[in-house]
Order: sequence, then structure tokens, then C-alpha cells
Amino acid sequence: MDEWSGLENRRGFAPSVGSNPTPSAIFGVLFVKTKGKLKGDLILVVVIVLIGLGVLVYNQIAVPKSSPGRTVVVEIDGEAISEFDLSADLAPHRIETKYGYNVLEIDGGQVRVVDADCPDRLCVHTGWRQHAGQVIVCLPHYFVVRVVGDSDDDGNLDGFTY
Repeated sequence: MDEWSGLENRRGFAPSVGSNPTPSAIFGVLFVKTKGKLKGDLILVVVIVLIGLGVLVYNQIAVPKSSPGRTVVVEIDGEAISEFDLSADLAPHRIETKYGYNVLEIDGGQVRVVDADCPDRLCVHTGWRQHAGQVIVCLPHYFVVRVVGDSDDDGNLDGFTY
């Protein structure tokens, strides 16, 4: 007689010597352990989905209502070095700093950084900006592109400022 022959767990599965338990034994035990928590997990998932949908709706409705930008101010080390009109298209324009270079482009009332020699290239991946108050930042180059509108929108809160 085998030393394990009389041993069975509560679910009726006998442990086998030298082999892994069967998938039905593993998943059966997991299902039993999580069955009571299923309702709470479902509520948590629904709450997270509702929060995500709320953020999506807010960004699609509130953000586009911000005023369109009129000019682009380029700052290096906190000092404004140049200003461009957003209504006039600008072919890729290379701006040199003592830390590296950034290539700026304006097209169709939008601005973006096309190329940069910074290691992370987050400024390039930021994409197009067109609304007043939006910025493109390259931290390794101390380079900031700020979209400015007609009115002073510095007092307004955005989705990230609270």
C-alpha cells in the first residue's frame, strides 16, 4: 500500500508523489478561494472603468474649449529667446542651446518639436500643441515651448493642477 493512499484533501484530490498536481486540482482550488471575492472584485472593476470614462469625457469636452493659442514663446534657461506666430507656418527651425539642439515646427496653427538630441526625447514624443497654456518641455536642454493666447490664462486650473 502506498504511503499517500489514505490522504486526501477536502476536495477529494490525493497528492501524487513526484509529479505536479493536475490543472483541474489547481484551478478548482483557486476558483473556490476567489468565489467569495468575486462580487467585490466586480465592483472594483466597475468603479475603475467609470473613473476612466469620466476622465476621458472630461478631456474630450473641457480641454478643447480652452482658448486657441496665438503665439509661441521659446524659453531657454527661463529666458524668452524667441517668439513665433502660430498662424504663420514655420519650416523645421533648429534652435541651438549650450546643452544641445531642438528642432521646432509650426504647421496649421499647431507647434511641435520634430527632433532633439536629448537622451529621452520626451519633447519630441509630446506631439502637437495648439491651446493657450500648453507647453512642450525638454528638461536636459532647459528648453520650454509655451503656447500663449490673447488673454492671460495663468490663473485657470487645468486637469493636472489641483
